[in-house]
Amino acid sequence: MKIELTGNPFVDTGLAVIGSLGNLSDINNLTTAHLKSVYGNGSNLTEWNSKFKSFTQIFGTNNPLYQTGYGFKKGKGPSDINKKIYKSTLNGLLSEVGKSKEGSKCWACGISCEFDFGSISKKAIRSAGRQPSEAKWVGRDWFPLSGSLGSDAQSLPGASQPPHICSKCLFAVHYLPLGVVLLDGRLTVFQCTSTKFWFELVKDIVEEAKSRIHSGSRETIGSKEGSRAVIIRLLSLFERLQKKKHYGMVSEGTALYVWRFSNSGSSPDCQMSEIPNTALWFLGNAIKEGLRSEIEGLVGFEGKNPKFSLYQCMLERRDYHNLYPEGRRSGASPRLFTLYQTRICEHSSRALQIAHKLAKRMSEQVSKEELRRLQRLEAFREGKVINQFRKLMVLMADNGELTLEDYLDLFPLNEGQGITVKGAGWDFIRFYLHHADNHADKEISREGEKNHGQGIRGQKLLYYAGHIYNRYLDERGTVRFKKEVLEQFERRIRVPWLMNQFIQLAESEEGFTYGHWSKLCKLDNGKLFVLELLFQMRLLWSQWVYENRASVKVTLVGGEESADGLPDRVKGIIDAIYAKYVEGKGLGRFYRDILLRLRRREIGLLWLKKKLIVQISEYIQPLTEQEWEMFLIDEEGNFLHGERMFQICLALANLYRAERLKERRKEAQR
Repeated sequence: MKIELTGNPFVDTGLAVIGSLGNLSDINNLTTAHLKSVYGNGSNLTEWNSKFKSFTQIFGTNNPLYQTGYGFKKGKGPSDINKKIYKSTLNGLLSEVGKSKEGSKCWACGISCEFDFGSISKKAIRSAGRQPSEAKWVGRDWFPLSGSLGSDAQSLPGASQPPHICSKCLFAVHYLPLGVVLLDGRLTVFQCTSTKFWFELVKDIVEEAKSRIHSGSRETIGSKEGSRAVIIRLLSLFERLQKKKHYGMVSEGTALYVWRFSNSGSSPDCQMSEIPNTALWFLGNAIKEGLRSEIEGLVGFEGKNPKFSLYQCMLERRDYHNLYPEGRRSGASPRLFTLYQTRICEHSSRALQIAHKLAKRMSEQVSKEELRRLQRLEAFREGKVINQFRKLMVLMADNGELTLEDYLDLFPLNEGQGITVKGAGWDFIRFYLHHADNHADKEISREGEKNHGQGIRGQKLLYYAGHIYNRYLDERGTVRFKKEVLEQFERRIRVPWLMNQFIQLAESEEGFTYGHWSKLCKLDNGKLFVLELLFQMRLLWSQWVYENRASVKVTLVGGEESADGLPDRVKGIIDAIYAKYVEGKGLGRFYRDILLRLRRREIGLLWLKKKLIVQISEYIQPLTEQEWEMFLIDEEGNFLHGERMFQICLALANLYRAERLKERRKEAQR
């Protein structure tokens, strides 16, 4: 009778061990004949389980093979009576496999069956000349994590009745000690979307277990290896498969599932995690590239915290600290580094090439002593070093060697409000400072590789930088833009300068409101942050000047953020001031008398105060002195003089723009 896999990780691993011991090339060919052939008279399995520590880790010491009542003694192991009862029970289970397909469904495989475990157990005890003292049922001593009657802890459904598990599943799981490994000290079995790959992995584990049997070792595979246990065995598997030209790579979509469990004490539990296809692909290609010993060397430096292990980093697709040089550790080779960053962390090859270019250029400009200082782990925590590289980026941008897209490939934008970037690029640069002249020429080709700079045309940054650039060149020309903006950037291009650009452009262009400003220049916590925004604008402007662009095409994206951020009372008075002035003196006078003078700072808060606290309409009450003072501070008591002035200037400029737009439409209709 053919034996099908069940979907239960414990049973299937046991069946795979039997298939491996039976020298099957395909687990799907397993039959009851193989079960009987591998088992024989049961002596081999009984002897193995008498010696392996993994047996008691899986089944505890209440199994008849380790019960002291049947003669087990610490230091000597199971007695002949222990072994006889255990083997006789297994004989009884095997004899029942396939006999019945009626009755209740097995809790492990779902196949209907009917057999009396208690009867088999009692018969085995009597065959050894002992009398069973109580009723017998399936518990954790026969099947991992199965709940039992009484006060025993359980993971399967409540203990109102013993679990119903068929003879095939009960028999198969007793081969588990030859098919488990320890991962960070916990028993581990595997499942996979590829049965073929999974069976090959179990085969390797079984071969290692058999080797330990012959050497007299009782330790469970993976003991004291931490997270390295799985990595090392997957590397070995890929190497074996590739050498035999069997099949060395897993297909796309193949994932390996790791079941880590504990069946001892009062808190048995089980957790499943996935080793994704990307991680399997990475390990397979590492073997293909001859990088096995390098990976084993890196994981050999791992500490005790599994969070920072290669295994956990691959599962969570995080960067792996040991790739980077530190102290006596030389880190990874450029080839392995590229493989990990592109496949596990999904950074683009282009980003790594840019990091290498920056590192190489810097290494050519500094002394050997300065280079060693830059290579230190803590170097990029210093603002001085960051600025040193930013100046290099600007220089390269001025010479057409670096674009904003390049920069955003290396430093992708963060989610959320404002312009900020992820900092992994600094780690890449530091890595390549150690390999400035030894960069791997062979880059990974990956179809559909993510390009974090590709979406720059959809970024709001392009819209605002483009309008500033176009207006400046239209009014003053390229030479003055280079002299007054690019060359003076570090000295005079700050928040006030950017605010002034916003106010001027608000008079003629859509999207220059306080709401847009907040989205662009404020973080999610409301704090103003324009350092990164201005730096990216600097790179973009340098690129356009180098390309000799007289203007750039810009399109507003992200929806309308027309809110001016003013209290309703203040907003109402501002609208009334505007309407009254335009009605009495015209839009041109409003522009010359108010907008231009506000921009030149010929009038300011004092002028605004006079307008806001004076009655201008019988329908609108002016602000009181107290309301004016409250208007100029925030909830924490901080002064808002500059912010309020900026808000009102933007509000008036947008009112002016809206009126001009109406006039142009009327003229067009005429």
